[in-house]
Order: sequence, then structure tokens, then C-alpha cells
Amino acid sequence: MKSIIKSLTLVTLAIGLLSSCVLSRPTESSEEKRTITVSGSGSVTVKPDMVSLKFIVRNNGWNIMQVAERNAINTTNTLNALKEAGIPESDISTYDYSITQDNTHTYAGEYTARNTIAVIVRNLDITGKVIDAAVKNNIGANGITSFEYLVSDKTTALREARTLAVKNAQDAASLLAGASGCKINGVMEIREDYTSAGRASDMMFKAVSMTEEAATTPIVEGSITITSNVTIKYELTN
Repeated sequence: MKSIIKSLTLVTLAIGLLSSCVLSRPTESSEEKRTITVSGSGSVTVKPDMVSLKFIVRNNGWNIMQVAERNAINTTNTLNALKEAGIPESDISTYDYSITQDNTHTYAGEYTARNTIAVIVRNLDITGKVIDAAVKNNIGANGITSFEYLVSDKTTALREARTLAVKNAQDAASLLAGASGCKINGVMEIREDYTSAGRASDMMFKAVSMTEEAATTPIVEGSITITSNVTIKYELTN
């Protein structure tokens, strides 16, 4: 009996020591890390090598079938004119199509058929020629709803813009940390977004009647600005 009691005492003592070890293990520091979050921006301007155009073909009338038919004819004329001007079929697409009725009055209004054609011009020298061909003699498109410069390869420019943005953010973080008696000690988080902005708008050029002798629409080449915006969280140290 004494032997059993002695064994139980040893087991209890062992459990107590184990519990003591677990409870006395030092806990990790709950002190929050000091951080600073800054934003940086970098921009690079590049020369465009493409133009994106959107032509609108629009017809109105009281008879929906006649309106749709006229719109189909004018759309076909536009597509043929674009191809004759040097645009391959692969760079022409239907961007949007709709037939609606004017319901702004108490009576049923006219029908309107709209067909928006998206075009990519890869040779900037023929941009004016393409515009003129599409709206020629009012038998094709009624006008242009969008004009935007594009660049086919923006990889190099975007890489440079990102590098500039990160450096801008790091300079700001170092300045602020130094002014407060600290130093930056590594990156904890980075968020980034970029924009590519050329000359783009939702403007409307009204189509005019043109003849073969009419002057080609002049297009002055613009530029594209690629911008990277970053937000970076740095850890601070003394």
C-alpha cells in the first residue's frame, strides 16, 4: 500500500513540474511593430504606335424595319470603306449595337438604330484617311465617339514607371522616418495600380459631305503617359 501511495506521489509531482514548465515558458512579445505607410508615383511618356477609333452609325425613323435596314446598309458602307482605306478585317469589330424607341413623350416616338464600330489603326500615317473614308458623303458613319492613342508594347515603360514610383515612395519614407528619429527596416506590404493615358475622349465629330478632292483630315500625333502608383508599408526601427 505504501508503495502505491509513493508511486502516486511521484506521478503527481511530475505532473506538477510539467505544468510549472508550461506555465513559466516566456510568451512572445505582444508589442506591435512600428510602421509607416507612404505613397509614390512614377510616370513615363512614350510615343504611340496605334490609334483606337470608335465610329457610330445611327439612323432614325418611324418604321423599325426601315430604320434597321438603313442602318445595316450604312454599316456595310462603313466597313467596306475602312477596308479600302487599309484597315484589315481583324482590326475591325462591332463594339455596340442597339435599337431603341424614344419614350420621352406621351406618344411613342421614333426608333433609333445605333451601331458602334471599333477600329485599330496600326499605321498612324493613314489615320486621317481612315476617318475620311468612314464618314464620306454621309453614306457610312455619322461620326466618331472615341479617339485614343495606344502603344503596342508598354512593358519597358511600365517597368520604368514602377521603378520610379517605388523610389519616390522610399525617399518619402526615409525622409519622414529620419525626421522622427527612426529608420526604415524593410517592406511589409506593397499595393500598386497603373494607368495608361493618351489623348482620349467621348467627343463627337459630325460627319460632313466629302468629295474625292477634299483635303485629308489632319491628325497631329500625341503621346501616352504611363503612370504607376504604389502604396508601401515599411517597418520602422531605431
